[in-house]
Amino acid sequence: MILQSLTVIKLILMDVDGTLTDSRRAISTKAIEAMRMAQDNGLKVSLVSGNVIPVMYSLRVFIGLEAPVFGENGGVMIDDTGVRSFFGIEKPRKLLERLLEEGLATDLITNQWRYCSMGYGPTGKDNARIRKMAQDSGVEITNSGFSWHILNPGQNKGFALKWLMDHYSIRENEAMVIGDNFNDLPMFMDKVVKGAPANAEKELREISDIVSEIPYGEGTADLILRVLSDKI
Repeated sequence: MILQSLTVIKLILMDVDGTLTDSRRAISTKAIEAMRMAQDNGLKVSLVSGNVIPVMYSLRVFIGLEAPVFGENGGVMIDDTGVRSFFGIEKPRKLLERLLEEGLATDLITNQWRYCSMGYGPTGKDNARIRKMAQDSGVEITNSGFSWHILNPGQNKGFALKWLMDHYSIRENEAMVIGDNFNDLPMFMDKVVKGAPANAEKELREISDIVSEIPYGEGTADLILRVLSDKI
């Protein structure tokens, strides 16, 4: 069933850290080559990350992607027309200020470039209190495996996937997602083809349709090439 579904894939949306990169955050050149090959064969190829728009802009330009890409866990998008933020920053910023004041978090340099979320490093102090503060503040907390993120309700990678499917008139079974960590779960929808490299968290591997035996970016390249081998 999976092999048959791969032949109709029109969109591939993937995470960056741990999915295109290795544990040191170095990007796999094999993954880049596979992405370019997919795009050359008519697929829409996009990225969604917890990282900031300057990073996503650079990836889009230097990889050579044509589709929009998303930063801040799907909350902000950049394409040829510019930057579009779908959520506000007021609530995430206020919670971060409180966490910093109470010594519950450390600030991130990338926060100066954020449109609708805040990132922080944990201090190891009272994570239960942080989650209670987030709930009371009307925001959500997620972990990318590289940092923690304060998000608005509904701001997640599933939002980015739905936006792309609507924009390109693509059905769920025509989309493939690839991710490795817990903040990728919202885009692992039921009818979407789900892929994971070998380093992915157990929860993602268990619900994935295809799991590469290869970790990190080279595993993602393997997954993309499996799609292309069915389509070419």
